[in-house]
Amino acid sequence: MSADRDNIATFVEVIRRDSLAAAARQLGVPKSTVSRRLKRLEEQLGVKLVHRDARRVMATTEGVRFYDSVVDAVDALDSAVATLAESTTEPRGTIRLTTPGDLGRMLLIPELAKFLDRYPDISVDLILTNRFVDLIQEQVDLAVRAGAVTEPNLIARKLMPSDLRLAAHPVNDIDCQDVTELEAYPFVLYRKRGRTQVLRLERGQGESHETAELTVSGRVSVDDYAAMVELVAAGQGIGLMPALHAAEGEKQGRLVCIFPDWKVPSMPVQLVYSTRQLPERVRLLVDFLTDALRAQ
Repeated sequence: MSADRDNIATFVEVIRRDSLAAAARQLGVPKSTVSRRLKRLEEQLGVKLVHRDARRVMATTEGVRFYDSVVDAVDALDSAVATLAESTTEPRGTIRLTTPGDLGRMLLIPELAKFLDRYPDISVDLILTNRFVDLIQEQVDLAVRAGAVTEPNLIARKLMPSDLRLAAHPVNDIDCQDVTELEAYPFVLYRKRGRTQVLRLERGQGESHETAELTVSGRVSVDDYAAMVELVAAGQGIGLMPALHAAEGEKQGRLVCIFPDWKVPSMPVQLVYSTRQLPERVRLLVDFLTDALRAQ
């Protein structure tokens, strides 16, 4: 049965990574071993589990069904073995964590410092980037992301809400009685597409709920909210930015919130990972960040 277990675990890793070579690297075995285990498993089960070509590996219909039925069990077994090994020692090892740069600097780094003080044998490899990171392919344990998580194979744990608020330079002469009048002013846009951008705002709840749609334009667009803060604080336009950024800028006297009752519906800040069976060191960080950031 040990050989059967190795074959099944190898199959799970191949499907998870869409690649024999990537699975071999993860398992620490030659690619030929991965191929041989897949062949043996198909012979044992009497069904074809994968289609292979020169570029990728895809599960057959039977392979998908088999993967869905065994993946949790394989992960649970791996987690149980790892947890037993770790229970006899202090938590140790490296955690690979990724997040956009502004979230990392504003939220994570202060909490990571406390976590590292508490667990001196754990190391953190922090990847600050605005690009999309494939957690499985790039072997990253955790991500902190703002917004919905759409990948079906990932698990998300909500940390905190993050509404989008309107902010401007404190000395900008913005004389408006209605939020729609802001269309006459320049904006610093986020990930601009085309010469204009439509902002959909709302305020109130229930019978008092209102919506507004603004078509705005500006000379500058950014893909980083920290950059938006700097440009708005320099008087280059109005910005629609996370409440966290707006509040910090307002506290520093660099920004002022305008029409504070109008906002874009909350996009949660979430912890994202690829399996429920986390190594102990990763589980500790997930729990630590969840407790720390929910309290903010």
